[in-house]
Amino acid sequence: MTNQPTLLFSAIFAVSVASIYGYVGWRLSKRVIPSSEARLAWGSFTMWWYGLAATTLIGGFLSLFGAFGLTSLPLFVTATYINVLVICLALWGLLYYLIYLFTGSRRALLPLAVFYTLYYILLVYYITASIPESINVEPWNTTVVYRAPLTGPFFVMLVVLLLLPQLIGGFAYFTLYYRMSEVTQKYRVLLVSWSIIIWFLSPFAAVAGGLAGQDWWQLVSRLIGLAAALTILMAYLPPRWLKQRYGIISLSDESQEG
Repeated sequence: MTNQPTLLFSAIFAVSVASIYGYVGWRLSKRVIPSSEARLAWGSFTMWWYGLAATTLIGGFLSLFGAFGLTSLPLFVTATYINVLVICLALWGLLYYLIYLFTGSRRALLPLAVFYTLYYILLVYYITASIPESINVEPWNTTVVYRAPLTGPFFVMLVVLLLLPQLIGGFAYFTLYYRMSEVTQKYRVLLVSWSIIIWFLSPFAAVAGGLAGQDWWQLVSRLIGLAAALTILMAYLPPRWLKQRYGIISLSDESQEG
């Protein structure tokens, strides 16, 4: 199988990255927050990381199955339905967290739940209406092939709804940088907001530049997600030299102060 080496690498890399995402979620979940509203928002943020770990792990296992010729259509379609559900839950958590940071209110929780429920239904409709037909084993991943994939405005809408809300949330969160005077808050806003912006902007750049099909981009896109995760972890758990030089406080310092 000519695709086996790259698929195996993709699977191993995905499992490793999923472990890092899960670790980020676990470390951030240890934060002690007295306010119930802030705790809910922080919990939604950790849900994003656990969801991201889950969807990355699913993708890794599908690559592994493809590398060894396990291309059962029912298995891959079932995994796809599960995957889009996990993605919707994770995106709901991330966007609610960003909106809460920007507004300080939990009023967006229910509208976002409705929005991502409808978005999940649209994704299920897309998968079903496109009629899954077979499995295509590619160099870097294993994907479902559709007999009549829906294209045009409907597909564009799905992609925009996937990426644009997070970009808007990231830019809105970044504007808080200019309203804050405390160095730790500015440091966290800068790292978290731009990690999310670059993370969600990179697929647009890939499509616009025709990079999505390039082998090197397959690796770079994975590294962008990993770098964003590590940067966000560093935003809340900065290295000692940054803390000493700029007086930044980590989550562990907050717990000790409490």
